[in-house]
Amino acid sequence: MAQIAKLVRKKLGEILVGEGILKEEQVQEALKRQRATGELFGESLVQLGYLSELDIARTIVKQFGLPFIDASKYRIPKDALQAVPAELMLQNHFVVLDRIGKTLLLAVSGVLSGEVIEKVEKLTGSQIFVYVSTSTQVQAALKNVVPQNGKAAPHPEPVKK
Repeated sequence: MAQIAKLVRKKLGEILVGEGILKEEQVQEALKRQRATGELFGESLVQLGYLSELDIARTIVKQFGLPFIDASKYRIPKDALQAVPAELMLQNHFVVLDRIGKTLLLAVSGVLSGEVIEKVEKLTGSQIFVYVSTSTQVQAALKNVVPQNGKAAPHPEPVKK
């Protein structure tokens, strides 16, 4: 997928400055905070009050033509979840949403490295399709499905509208 190739080559700060959403000084301040706190770059931007998580997601969606999904509301099948180790998802802030044939659907809250995409492809033997979600939504989805104390967390009830 051409969008994934572009997605892994650009840094979030470069994208936001390129779109005119942030100034370079704000990016530098967020990077400084990130180094000091260990949080993700996007989290630093949110904590500094420069952007919301939704602003970040919208920018990635627009820049790369990727679809948006609220990962926290997606009912993730157990077999899809078992395709990728939980620690890989936790460390890289993504969640497997589903497996359809030879395609693995992922929700990401930022820019994934090319190494992570390649690792997931090799591990699963699947082609990757990426959706964009917010960090909070990805973390909520992971909390709902990643084993806790050796037990799988229950699936959340579907949201009724």
